[in-house]
Formats: sequence, C-alpha cells, structure tokens
Amino acid sequence: MTAILKKKSRDGRRVLSFLKPHKRWVFADSFVIAVSQVFSALIPTLALGWLVDYILPQQSNNLLWGLMWLLIISAVLDLTLMVIDEYFCHHVAKSVTNWQKLRLFSHLHILPFSFFHQSQSGELLARVSDDPDTLHNFLAWEGSTFMAAVQGVVIYSAVLFWIHPYLMVTSFVLGVIFYYSSNIVGAKMRQASADARKEASRYLERLRESVTGIHLSRVLGVADSEIESVANIRKSFVKEANKELIARMKSVVVIGSYNGIALAAVYGISAALIWNKELSIGEMLTAAGLVAICANELQRMLRNWLSVRRTGPALDRSEQLLSEAPGSSEDAGGIVPAQSAAMLEFDNVQFSYPGKQQNIFSGLSFKVSPGEAVALVGPSGSGKSTVVDLLLKLYEPSNGAVKVDGVNIALIDTKWLRAQYAVVSQDVQLRNGTLRDNLIIGNKHADDAALICALRDSGLGDYFESLSNGLDTPVGERGSLLSGGQKQRLSLARALVKDAPILILDEASSALDPITETLVNEAVAKRRAKQTVIVISHRLSTVLSAERIIVINRGSVTENGTHDELIENNGVYSRLFKREVYIGESTITGI
Repeated sequence: MTAILKKKSRDGRRVLSFLKPHKRWVFADSFVIAVSQVFSALIPTLALGWLVDYILPQQSNNLLWGLMWLLIISAVLDLTLMVIDEYFCHHVAKSVTNWQKLRLFSHLHILPFSFFHQSQSGELLARVSDDPDTLHNFLAWEGSTFMAAVQGVVIYSAVLFWIHPYLMVTSFVLGVIFYYSSNIVGAKMRQASADARKEASRYLERLRESVTGIHLSRVLGVADSEIESVANIRKSFVKEANKELIARMKSVVVIGSYNGIALAAVYGISAALIWNKELSIGEMLTAAGLVAICANELQRMLRNWLSVRRTGPALDRSEQLLSEAPGSSEDAGGIVPAQSAAMLEFDNVQFSYPGKQQNIFSGLSFKVSPGEAVALVGPSGSGKSTVVDLLLKLYEPSNGAVKVDGVNIALIDTKWLRAQYAVVSQDVQLRNGTLRDNLIIGNKHADDAALICALRDSGLGDYFESLSNGLDTPVGERGSLLSGGQKQRLSLARALVKDAPILILDEASSALDPITETLVNEAVAKRRAKQTVIVISHRLSTVLSAERIIVINRGSVTENGTHDELIENNGVYSRLFKREVYIGESTITGI
C-alpha cells in the first residue's frame, strides 16, 4: 500500500511541477472555475430549498420572479465562465506540451552518438511526441474538470456542514473510503497503461520500417509477410490496450458505486433529522441535491485522478530519456578560435567503439596540411570512416589526440569545430523540401548564384537546366524524386555551398558513373586552393586526384605517399589497386 501511495503521489507532483511556471494562468482558471461552480450548481440547488421552504408557503410572486431571474442570470454567467475556462485550460496545456516536446528534442541533440546506435527511431519518436501528448490530453480535456471537481467537493461539503455536520461527515467518510479503493485498482491500471505504451512504441517502430521500406518489400515480393508482421504487432498492442481498458473499467465500477451508497446514507440521515425536527424539508432537498452533485464531482475527480495515473508511464519514459547523460563533447563549451587554418592531425590515436573490446586504431598518426588533398584508403573495416567520426567528435579517442591547427579538439567548442567541416557521406540525408531547402542547410545566407554554381560543380548542371521550377523544385521525402546518383551529387552540392575550410568526401562517389565522377573530381580540385580536402573511398579511381594517399591497415598508417610511389612500394595499396584494375578488366572482357 505504501509503495502504491508513493507512486500515486509522485504522479500528481510531477503534473503539478509542469504547471508551476504557468501558475498565474492556473490561479486565474481556478478562480473562474470556483465562481462558475456557484452559478452552475450551488445557486440552483439552494434555490430548490428556498422554493420549498419560503416561496411556496408564502405564495410570493415577487420572490418567484426574483428566483427565476437569478437562475437565468446564473446560467448566462456560467456559460461565459465556461468559455473563459476552456481558453485558459487549453492555453496552459499547449504551453506545457510544447515546452516538454522541445525539452526532449533538445536533449536528444546532446546525447552521445552511441546512444542512437542502441535505440530505435520509433521508440524515440514516441518519447518525444506521443508521450507529451498524453500529458496534453489530460491537461486540455480533463485538467479543468479535475480542478472543478476538487473545488466542487470542497464547496459543497462546506455547504453540507452548514446545513448539518452529520451530512458533511457522512459524505466525507464515504469519499475517503472510495478514494483509497480507487487507488488500489488504479495502481493496476497504471501498470497496464505502461505495458500498452511499450507495445504502442513497438508498433510505431515496425510501422515506420514497413512504410519507409515499401520499395524493398515489393522488390523482394514480401508485401504479404510485411502486412502479417505489422498485423501481429498490432494484435499485441490491442491486447495490451484491452487490458488497460479492463483495468480502467474496474476502477470506474468502484467509483460509480459511490453515488448510490452516498445518496442512500444521506437520505437515511436526513429522514432521521427531519423526524427529530433538526432539518426542514427544503434543507433535506438541498442536502440531497448537494450530495448528488458532490457524489458526481467526486466520481469525476477520481476518474480524472485515474487519468493522472495514466500519465505516469508516459512521464516515466520522458524522465528516462532526460536522465540519459549528455555526451561530454555535446554540452560542454571550449575554445572558439577566430578562424581555422584547416590543418588536421591524428597523434597516436587509440580508439574502440563503446562496448567493444577490439581497438579500431592502435596508434594512428598522420597529418594533413592546409589546402592539401589527401586520400584515406585501406581494406574494408580498417576504420577509414571512423576517422570522420573522430574528427566530428561523435566519439572520443581512448588515448592520443585529434588536433585541428595544433589544438586538441577535446578543448575546442564542438559547434565551432563542426562548422569547419563540410561532409559528404555515402548515406545521403535529404529533407522533404525543395532543392534550395536542402542546399542552404549548412549556409543560410548563400544566394541563388552560389547555389546554382554548386549544382553545376557537382554534376547537376544539366538536370537543373531541365527544371521548370529551378531551385524551388521539390525533391520528395528523403529525396525520393531523385535518382541515387542525383541524391549523392545534391549532397556534394550542399557541402560545396557550405564552403567550409575542410571538405570531407566519405564514399561520396559510390553512386556516380565514371563521367560524373570525373566532373566531381575536377570541381573538388578547383577548391583545393581554399579548402583542405579528405577523400575516403573504396573505389581507388576516386583517389587518384589526391596529392597524397594514406593507407590505413590494422589500426595504424602503413603507407603514405603519392599514387606512383605506393604502386612502386608493392604494398597494401598496390595490391588493392591491382585487384580493382583486374576486376574492371574482367568485367569488360566478360571473364
């Protein structure tokens, strides 16, 4: 019982903590609701007693007309206050929810990069969007009625005490009994709600995978199995949702039984008081009316309290996300140099991915001078792309240092550091917008001339000339209206528009044909005078334009030099290059 009450109390306190910054709005709404209670229920209920005890015995037309006008005015004022209450309530709900969503989304951006490798995108979307909506739904649609129910119980109980203390004590004792009873069944409903939210997240994740992978499922001819898979998860979600509904219905049964028991008790006590000349008939009718209203308010309050309990699992999940420790490089400040000379250095770097024993690098050292074009090559799995991760501070080396302009990047402000890079990766990320929207992501101030120049330099000149809407041409969700090669060239154009001191091409030519690849290499060569360029590629034809080639193998640099020098050394690079030439010749001759 103690554990149940602690959880229950914690749920309520957490909801109140969200309202604290908006306490002026909450107090104003509370006042509006209290006044509305007087006009909507208290005056009409008291009017019944006045009618029976004073107006009918005296047969007073004046008092009757006065009472009728009082009821009409009360109804109009109550309607006005209801509109004001509705506005106040939804304003607070939207403010709280928007703040919580932004808070969760902002926290995602400072979590270590390894966190996202261990999390599912559907789960994260549910936590950032769906879970705060649970709180919004309560505050917007039930928060006001909950506050009204609490105030109503207090006001009507005070009036019952004024009529006769016995009536108020009876109502209070029964209310306490049913309150604790509802909390016991409410604890089961809270757990059922938590299980339902887990299944909802799993369903959302699987649905996202299925929708974004429709092309793949059709190519593989597995559309029916995809539908069956989603349907099975949906059945599991519905099953948990039904368990939550059953638990909620049990709570409603407990709460609903209060009304009849309370009325029976009050009628019995009222009859005894009337027989003893301690209560008039009008007062009894007023008391019965107030008890009925009070019972309904208490039922509504307990139902709303169960809704507070249902927000608990959603708030738990939000707190779990917010409790994730930020990445040390994401939320810390650091040195902000005036400008970058674009000199890079790996100084005896050792690194292994979190949770893995094997080192990717065991003493990686090399330098890249400002304005130099360097290619990083090596066998698959040698860690070429990991170099980019370390340069961007997505991960931190376990030993050694990565330096920019001679300064350890661990000491440099992360935002400034990443602004010095323009990265083109094999995994192209495009937004659902226009060409312009995607090009200016890294440089909001670029003019149309710079955008068009970047499109031409990236090999999209002919494509751009064929567009009737020019830069305002939509690219579709994730670039669905573009071919694979066009997506990668657009990604390169975006990097060129950013015009950062350091340009990194990480498998940027994997989807390009040889002719376009040559055009891209020429465009990159034009920029060497003002940019340091790092090229990472499995296709060695891409690295031929580099001034220097660094070969990474087994965690360290094994070769360093020009293409001709490395071919003569007859080492790893020579073997890789000769193998690629052999495969190309075999493909052409059909061997």
